[in-house]
Parts: sequence; C-alpha cells; structure tokens
Amino acid sequence: MRKILFFMLLLVQLTAATAFAYTNKEDGFKTQSPSSANYVEAVGKHFYGFIDDNGAAAGYAECLSSEQASKFLGAPFSTAAFDKTYSDILLLQRNGISNERINQLIAEPVVSPLFAFAENEEPDYLISAQKFGSNKYIAVTFNVKPESEPVTIYYTSANDKLYMLIAEQQTAVSNAVENQPENTIGVIGSADGPTDIYVKDNVLAKETNKTFLKKFKTIKPVDKNTAFTFGEKTANVKVILPDDWFYVQLADSRYNEEAVGVTVAMPQEAMVLILKEALDIGVTDIESAVIASQAAAADKSISAELTDKKDDIMDIFRHGIIILSVKANDKSFSDFVFDNPNKTAYGVNEALEDIKAALIEQGTEFKTFAYNTDFKDGQGSFSLQTELKPAETDFYYTLVAEGKVIGKAAYLALVFDRNGDDENTALKFWNGKTLLKD
Repeated sequence: MRKILFFMLLLVQLTAATAFAYTNKEDGFKTQSPSSANYVEAVGKHFYGFIDDNGAAAGYAECLSSEQASKFLGAPFSTAAFDKTYSDILLLQRNGISNERINQLIAEPVVSPLFAFAENEEPDYLISAQKFGSNKYIAVTFNVKPESEPVTIYYTSANDKLYMLIAEQQTAVSNAVENQPENTIGVIGSADGPTDIYVKDNVLAKETNKTFLKKFKTIKPVDKNTAFTFGEKTANVKVILPDDWFYVQLADSRYNEEAVGVTVAMPQEAMVLILKEALDIGVTDIESAVIASQAAAADKSISAELTDKKDDIMDIFRHGIIILSVKANDKSFSDFVFDNPNKTAYGVNEALEDIKAALIEQGTEFKTFAYNTDFKDGQGSFSLQTELKPAETDFYYTLVAEGKVIGKAAYLALVFDRNGDDENTALKFWNGKTLLKD
C-alpha cells in the first residue's frame, strides 16, 4: 500500500524519543514526537507523523473530518457510535464469527484523502477490535500483495472525533515466526492487541509500535482556529502557512558533527499529486523508489517517459518554501567566509552568474535575474529574485532566494510561485515571517 508522504521520505537515519512533544489543541490530541537532534517530521493542520532511527519505528496520527468519519461507519459519526461498533466487532471476534461478517460493520476502511491504492488495486483486509493501554482501536489490516508486508491502520475516537493512526517498528525473527508457513495471515482478534502474523520467507519485517498507540492521548478540543505555523531555528524564523499546506522537517547532526536541517512546505494538493505520480511509475515505498531510480538511470526509455511527463511533474510544484540550514562544529567555515569578505561576495556573485549560464544552456528562459550580496563584520547575506521558465516546460515561476551566514551557522531559503496562479502564495507567507524568538 502506498503510505503517507513522510514514509516515502525515509532518506536518512533518524532517532526517536518517547516524550510527548506534539499537541494539537484544535483537534484534541497529543502524541509522541522526536526530541533528539536527529529526526524527520511531517505536519499538517490536522496530522502529524515522524520516523525514527533507520526507519526502525514510525508514528502517524490524523484527525479526520466529520464527513470522513461518517463515511467510515456509513452513518452520522459520534464517539458513542464508534464505541458501539468496537463492542460489536469485539463480540463477533470472540465468538469466532467470520472475517467477512466483521468487515461488514465498517462501510469504508480508508477515508483519509492522503491515503490511496494503486489503480485497479483492491487489497484484502481484516478488521479487528484491539486495545493498547486505555485506548480502544478498530484496526484495519491490508494485505496488498502476497510478496509485501501488511499495513494496519488504527482508528480511535473521543469527543465525537475520529482519529487515524499508523504505528510500525522493525522486529527480529522470533521462534513463533520461524515455525509459521510462508505467506500466512494469522488471527488478529483479542482486545489485548496481538501482533499481526504475516510471514514472508520466514521473516517478520515489521510489527506494531505498541508504545505509540498506548501513548496517544485525546484532550478536549479547543474551539478556536489556531494559525498553522512552522519554525526554523537556524534561520530563526516562524512562518504562518495556509491551512491546506503541510511541511516536512528533517534534522541530522551525525555527519562531521554538523547540524543539518531541511524544511519543505507545500500545498497538500502537491502531496496527493506526488503520490499519484509515484504510483504511475511503480513507486510504493522507499525500496521501490531506489529500484525505479536505478532503472531510469539504466534504461533510456524510462528516462524518456519521465521527460514526457515533465509538465505533469512540474504541475505539482506550483508553490513552495524550502529552507536548507547548517551549523558547523567549529569556526573553520566562518573563518573561510569572512577572512576576505570582498572575495567571498565576488565568489557568490560569480557562482550565481555561472548557475544562470548553465540553466540557459539547458533551455531555461529568464525574464529577470537580480541579486545582491553583502559580507562584512562577521555576517553575510545574499538575495536573489528572478522570473524563469524551466527547460521544456510552459510555466514561468517567480523565485526568491535568501541566504545568510552568521558565525558558524548558515541557511538558504528558496521560495517559489508559479506565475498565472491567483496569487504568489508562498512569497506572501514568507514575507509575513516573524522572528522565532519573538
């Protein structure tokens, strides 16, 4: 099954924590989030997710709309209705009633717009009542392909809201697994929340991250439309985003003891389109993404196909904010930059002109290209604003770049909007940024 975007962005080793660090007061929930220096998070107005060390564990929580919740049960939604359905499922599974009968109690097993299956893919699924800590869950386990691992989505409810969770972690081979036949799905009943049994080549690659499910807490929702924001510590900025945007934030400090950060903010519509394009080329997870990239490099026909789809791919990137940051572990970087500020400024100007020339050679067209650099007194900055049409596309973009070096820290922000849309959304919100420490 195609997983949420942040599962497809597993590009680095990460570290997770167990403390509560994320709270959504408006939707009424709080859950675990990484607290170490190394993590990746994906956040929207109504969802939150993270991945930990080497993808060893992942957690995702989303508050669904009332319309989506009603589709799940096939009737007007309430926590009371959810609890009754949970009890009915529990009674049926305790009495050994068939999965087909239990499945009939849920109208639509997937109601989040951020999840979907490949075209013509209708995987089998099992529904069960499970309990982790004090939380009651209706679990939906999908077996998409015989050669792939199942995916379980967990639903719980409070305050007449429906929450959807995904919680996975890697596990070692156990004796119980070794004694199971290949490609077997076992019983997943019991209110105590047993681990799904699925064997592929006698290895159980993943199991439920029970801690994440136990630690998920609901609180009384605050009846107030709070601003959706993200902060970037190195750039020292806080940016308000539209409610229908999301952001992914990655931090890593294990390479040369330098703290590296990446933040990407885009409309959620782009997320859905990215997932669609990924499915069209056979990418369903990080492993298939690697295989697809290798195949494209080796097969010119695949590369040509991707080139033919360039307009579709570029259509995804209509608006966005990207921030790259680094904090060096010593002064060697700042000494290099500020030893001769005039030389550094000249080097930056020369690099920008070289980039422009290379892009023009590849077919990019420019309407404007203006920049400014300033390096002195231990601080350096540059700004760039341009209108450009990428090669082999029909769209012009307004691109604004801002870079700054202060001591041992530096960041580069790229803000882009496609011309012809209603407004320069990304630039408008970037220009409205405030200092994070205000």
